[in-house]
Order: sequence, then structure tokens, then C-alpha cells
Amino acid sequence: MAVPALLPDPIRLSPLEGFMPHAYVRQIYCFPTSSPSAISTLSQGLIGLAQDVPYILSRVVSNKSGTGSAVAVSTQYHSPDDIFSWNDLSASIDYATLKAGHFSPRAFLAPGIIPLGSVPPYPASPAVFLARASLVKGGLILCVAVYHVVVDITGFDVLLKIWASHCRDGSSREIGFNPSWMDRSPLFYASENPSNPPAHASIPKLLHIRTPEELAGRSQAGKVAGSGQKNYQTGIFYFPHQQLRVFKDAANAHITSQEPGSWVSTSDILSSLLWGAIIEVEGNSGPLDTNENEVDTDKDTRTSTLSFPVQFRSVLCKLLPRDFLGAAFLMTNAKVLHRDVCRISHIGTDSEPGTRDQKLKPMLQAWKSVHGIDDVVVRQVLSYLEAHTDMNAEASLILGPPRYDVGGSAASVVSWADQRVYELNWGDAIGRCDTVRLPKMSYQRDPIVLPRVPSLDGDDGGLEVIMSYEESIMRKLIEGPIMRRFAKLRCLS
Repeated sequence: MAVPALLPDPIRLSPLEGFMPHAYVRQIYCFPTSSPSAISTLSQGLIGLAQDVPYILSRVVSNKSGTGSAVAVSTQYHSPDDIFSWNDLSASIDYATLKAGHFSPRAFLAPGIIPLGSVPPYPASPAVFLARASLVKGGLILCVAVYHVVVDITGFDVLLKIWASHCRDGSSREIGFNPSWMDRSPLFYASENPSNPPAHASIPKLLHIRTPEELAGRSQAGKVAGSGQKNYQTGIFYFPHQQLRVFKDAANAHITSQEPGSWVSTSDILSSLLWGAIIEVEGNSGPLDTNENEVDTDKDTRTSTLSFPVQFRSVLCKLLPRDFLGAAFLMTNAKVLHRDVCRISHIGTDSEPGTRDQKLKPMLQAWKSVHGIDDVVVRQVLSYLEAHTDMNAEASLILGPPRYDVGGSAASVVSWADQRVYELNWGDAIGRCDTVRLPKMSYQRDPIVLPRVPSLDGDDGGLEVIMSYEESIMRKLIEGPIMRRFAKLRCLS
């Protein structure tokens, strides 16, 4: 196979991309293959991926040009062998045992599974792309890490699609790869539209200056990092589609009767259920009283905030391709009264008039927040950031509205549900992915919705959610009404 084409010039990242997390996003894929050619197939496929997307062989470096982001993608620095490695763990890890335990996150703490350089502290100029394959008895584990300022989770999915195509077919023709997928010009709104300069009188609503609470060390979900050693547990919960669908249909029947034209999606439903579950067991102002009669009192005027990312490829007037290989999302949030979020746990117990409206309010507000991101809102953010490239992305300005109101409660949910990982056929030597996982976490992590699990063997499919909390919080989550009604605990590490 030909040597990957050189990247002739550094890639200028957009100001928005400079505000993406300066960290790797990692995913682990498990394949039930024992083919002796699996590693060579992945290696040759990666060469094909590098031909199509040369920047996977680059590093993230400082941008001294004065335009765009404070960081850029370098000219080619690595070879495919530098960014892809493999090892043999077949003597210590058995695939059948992993599968029987629902691929517990603890198993992926085994040394050698995660690519070197993809965990903090990162090098000064981190590689854009790193991958490591581990042979296990009866299977293969593939861990892929991509630096977030270059690619968001949707772009990550596209990189996997291209790689799988090269492993399967030896080319990306069948998936219709086009170099335009790498065109970042729509993210430079002001320079692309000099005849229509936007006003910059104030900070757009989907940006904010770091608040005193954030400066004091609060996390995105408004919680103060604890001191001392804590025992964190990583849990994976499975939400069957059927139960979510029944609930969604009932919710929409009520919502449309009260507010024609409005509706909620499965994503809105799941995010709000997770929001309610977390707020009920955790609280930010002391223990929450889960007695609904107490929660319903009008004396509680606290606000609860759910923060979440929304990718905007399809909303720009100058559309980004669905397969855009960059970072194109904004943070937004839904805000309702704290007591209304607490009511979510009591859905189905509508003993008082009007309580159903209040219980569905968080879900409807999540839907409205998602649909409030349109071309105008996105252009306001893009143009403001382009006009203020001197602002330190790590210091003062933050994507999204404030994520915490003083005295209130907060949570965040990140969704990878739309990733098509399970649909990818990697060819005869590798096959299809059995599951997507992250390693056990030793810190608090609000929910991440993993890629949608397809229907299989009569199962209608569903959504897996991974989260990490201190042991007592996790126990309350597992025993709480929302998880008991809608979810099954897959595994706990």
C-alpha cells in the first residue's frame, strides 16, 4: 500500500475548536475475533485512513499565526507505526469471561490496554490520534484516543468508519469519503462572510465568563471536588428501548395536548431521568427530602441545571457535512426549579392536579434547549470567538451558559448514542464490535450515554449509560426509583 500523503501545511483550527477540551477522548471496542491476521488488517487499514485523513499523523501544536485557535494541527510528524501499537494479553485476559461480566470497566485497567501518551499528564505537543490493540484469549480489544480540539465525538465516529472501510474493502470508496469532510471554513464565519459582519456588543448566551463558583473549583456539574481518599464506583446501566418508548409515547400524548407543536425525544427522556436520579440522591445543598409532599412545597425556589453538548452540523445555513471531521458542538443547558427535577422520581404517582405537567417540565425544557440552537445562535458564537481570539480559552471564557446557580443543584449528561460503532463491519479478520467501554474511573463522572445498542436475539436494544460516583451515592442511585423502574445494572466496578 502507498505511503500516506504528506500534510503540506499546518491545519488552522477554528477559534471554537480551541475551546474544546484539551484532552483525549478515549473509547474501547471489544471484538470476538481470533483471526491471526487481525493486527495486520488493522495496521494496513490505518495506513489507508492516514491517506484519506493525513492529520491523524500530526501533533497539536501552538498556533503563532494570530488567526484561528491558539492551537493548530502540525504538518505530518508521525508514521502509522508511531500511532498504532499492539500487545498480547491472551495469557491473562479471557474474552468469554469479559463478556460474561458485561465487559466490566475494571477489566480495562489491565496494563497495556490504553495507548501510551493518552492519559495525563500529556506531552506538550500531543499526537492527534493514538490506537492500541490487545490480543486476548478468544478476542481483541481496541482502544482509540483522539485529541478533542481536533475532532468531536461525531468526527471520532467518522474516523472509525473510514478505518473500518479500509480494513474491510481496502479503500473508502464504498462509504463515499470526500476530502471536503475536512473543510473547516464554515467555522470561520466572519472571514467567510466579510460583507455581513456581526455585532459583538455582548457575549452570546451560549458563552459565559467563568463564575466565582467555577473559579472556586466547582466542577461542570456545580460540585466542589472533595478532599481525601474516596471509594468511587463505576456503574453501567442498561435502559431498554421498549420501556423508554412506552414512557415517551405517554409523555408526548400529554405534552401535545397541553402545548401543541412540542414533543420530547428519547434523548430528552433519558437525560431528564438521569438528571432526576442524580439530583435526588446527591443534592448540592445537603440531603434531599424524597418525600414528594415536601418536595412539592412552593417554598423551595432553588434552580436545577442540566448541562449537555449539542452538535450543530445540520443547523448552519452553510451546512457542515454529516461526516465533518472536526469539532462542531456547543454547550447548552436546561433550567427548571429544583423541586420539579425531584418530581421526576415520582412519575406515575399523579395524585395531585397539575403534577404531571410539573414532572414533565424538565424533559420539555431539555427539548426546547436543544431546538434553540439554530444557525443564528451558532453564528453568534463563531463570530464572537473569531473576533476575540486573544482571549485565553483556558482562563475566563467558557462554552455554554453558566452550569450552576448559587444554592441550586446541577448535573451534566453527555450522549454518544448516535455513534454508529455497532453498525461497522471491519471485515472478515475483525468482524463487528460486541461492546463499547471506558475503563473504571477513580473520580466523579456524571453520566455518559454510550453508543446505542442494536436489537439482537429478540432484544429490542437499548442504551447503556456509564457513570462514576462515590460508593454511597452509587448505592442510592442503584436503589432509587428511577433506576429500579427504567434500568438494569449491567456491572459495577
